[in-house]
Amino acid sequence: MVQVPFLSAIQAASSVEYNCHAGQSCWPSNEEWTHFNKSLSGNLHRTIPFAASCFYSSLSYDPAACALAEKTYLLNQPRTEVYGAATGLNWETCGLQSCALNPLDGYSVQSDECRLGRLSALYVDAHSAQQVATAVRFARKHRLRVSIKNTGHDYFGRSTRPDTLAIWTHHLKNMTYHANFTAANCSATEPNHYQHIGEIGAGAQASDVYAYFQGFGMDVTGGNEGSVGLAGGFGQGGGHGVFGPSRGLMVDNAVEFEVVTADGHLRTINACSDPDLFWAMRGGGGGTFAILTSYKFQLYPAVKINVYSLKASFVTNTTTGEDPKYRALEYMLTQHATAQPLWSAQNVSGHAYYWPSQVQLYLVLPSDNETALPALTRDFVAAVRAHPELIQVSESNYTTYAQYTDFLTLTEAIATELTPGGIYEAVASRLIPRDLFASPGNVTDLVTAVLDGVRRSNTLISEEYALTQVIMTTPVNVQNGNTTSVHPAWRSALWHVLMTGGWFDVRSLANQTALQERWLDTVQPLKDLTPRGGCYLNEGSYLEPEWEDTFFGVNYPALLGVKARYDPTHFFDCWKCVGWEGAK
Repeated sequence: MVQVPFLSAIQAASSVEYNCHAGQSCWPSNEEWTHFNKSLSGNLHRTIPFAASCFYSSLSYDPAACALAEKTYLLNQPRTEVYGAATGLNWETCGLQSCALNPLDGYSVQSDECRLGRLSALYVDAHSAQQVATAVRFARKHRLRVSIKNTGHDYFGRSTRPDTLAIWTHHLKNMTYHANFTAANCSATEPNHYQHIGEIGAGAQASDVYAYFQGFGMDVTGGNEGSVGLAGGFGQGGGHGVFGPSRGLMVDNAVEFEVVTADGHLRTINACSDPDLFWAMRGGGGGTFAILTSYKFQLYPAVKINVYSLKASFVTNTTTGEDPKYRALEYMLTQHATAQPLWSAQNVSGHAYYWPSQVQLYLVLPSDNETALPALTRDFVAAVRAHPELIQVSESNYTTYAQYTDFLTLTEAIATELTPGGIYEAVASRLIPRDLFASPGNVTDLVTAVLDGVRRSNTLISEEYALTQVIMTTPVNVQNGNTTSVHPAWRSALWHVLMTGGWFDVRSLANQTALQERWLDTVQPLKDLTPRGGCYLNEGSYLEPEWEDTFFGVNYPALLGVKARYDPTHFFDCWKCVGWEGAK
């Protein structure tokens, strides 16, 4: 961990109020706005919500454009291509103030007028790092709060915020392959000289990144969702994917960043130059310390992607067991948890999706050895098939994909079916440490806690839209010392469990908040089992009460010190990020 000797600066630094509004003396004049826009080559824009074309009262009303919005409403990729959308409607709308459609009612409009909700009225469509710096300096001068948005994959509303000058990094899409690379201000020797380094702009999206570097025979330690911007909150908050057990998180592979700090300066940071800031941005979260414009990271020679896929329905009317409805789910989770230590030790990763009535499970082994995964899963498959009175298997297949981009066709289909965009979401999660898999008794405790969470979720949202995700992409075999600032709980975890739920209709803020507060209860049994644990800071509950410990763990004081040094006036601010001062 980085040792930061200036924690007292938190109290010493007086926060400037970056909250200027129209009508105040700090507000830019029309001439200043015009000059600002010219300095950005015309890239200052007024926000148009994603579905504005469907509202007759909107200046953007257009039946043809509305038909396209309806067709793509639940798809993540189209939502990332405009500023006026988020993948989750929680953070695009603001209670009843929305510009939303209802997919369950013929995509009807859900309000009389199209309103901005949580979207900023103005945004900078940055096409260069210099334009980002220009926007930061303008905002500082006029005491404007900024928000930073990449693709809008966000469970916390950190990338959309009303009454801010939004900086949209989506069009920073450069990509470069470096066969040999030496980090800036470092000697050209180990460990600062690298081979096979990827460089991407802040807005480069995963599917494009994977395809580009695949052309050089290289794999990227990214995630499964192709529309995610790898260098945004993903690449600064951790970033997990199927290479996690073998290659670590995205931040484990970071080599160098180009950033714009709160003073409006462009900086190149790495382990030699601004090492404290580099450490903080390797796991401490996006939108907190600086605006990242370019990301350099380690690549690896491409390998085949081996997948075992299981789909099965559960018999829920059995009369055996104390809780017949969940008997099959309990058995399935027990077999899964029992097998997990072996799988993790052998770099098997993947995702499992559980409901009381069914399961979809995908185990993934990146390796040119095509026989390893069948051997590692043989006992598990036999155990699942041994009880047809509980589990009725409809698919049990092994597939080898020649390259990672081929594998993405599977993950994109899963995302479209199970985790669509354009809906409201409830999320809570917990990282599950290795010791809870160490004995049959511990496994029983773990499974009992997960089942308790499932029962609670089903009382809040119908079973069809309440989903338990067991993610097996943790960096358990890549300990990496203290070179990153991610929560230490990542290093011992075998599971990343998410309790997720969704709905389509617009609801009041009070209604949504009440549901989200109760949704926290779905992971409380897991929290009780892991009293010093945590969760992934990008995929947790935005209402998490113990957020400093849960998202950052023992690293929080040092992260707070870095925040004080590089952003003493609290120019950057986001919900429950390092240095967050509360909902004011």
